[in-house]
Amino acid sequence: MLKMKTLIAKIKSLKIFTLSGSPESIAKGFALGSFIGMMPVPGFQVFIALFFSSSLGVNKKAACLAVFNTNAITGVFIFAFNYWLGKTLLGIDNDFIFPNQIDFSFFKIILLAGKDVMLSLLMGGLVTGLSSSLIIYYGILRYYKRKLKIHGDI
Repeated sequence: MLKMKTLIAKIKSLKIFTLSGSPESIAKGFALGSFIGMMPVPGFQVFIALFFSSSLGVNKKAACLAVFNTNAITGVFIFAFNYWLGKTLLGIDNDFIFPNQIDFSFFKIILLAGKDVMLSLLMGGLVTGLSSSLIIYYGILRYYKRKLKIHGDI
């Protein structure tokens, strides 16, 4: 038990999971990362988040962490939903069979599947990305403002 407490203390001392910056910058970073996480580019999302967060001046660590809303476990469900939503909104009738697993070959599979599949994924990703980023932004902003108020920093 003591070893576990020591390990947890060492991990906390690395400050890997601490975010510094204004509540607005952190919330914008999470919102950006959440939006990028919904786009059909698995494997490249962290790099895209790092580029855009640097360009836009929002919290880089928050943006890079937030893209993991889609990962090896959740990605199949999220991208399948985004595909269904996109094709429904666009009125596309396509019998594309979604892959059982999301990995680096996913983007290639989507590109080879045709324009309709890519457009459907992008449209669905835009809708879910915008929705999730708004929810994340206001939720994270509220959390960090409350946290600062409780600790007397505001």
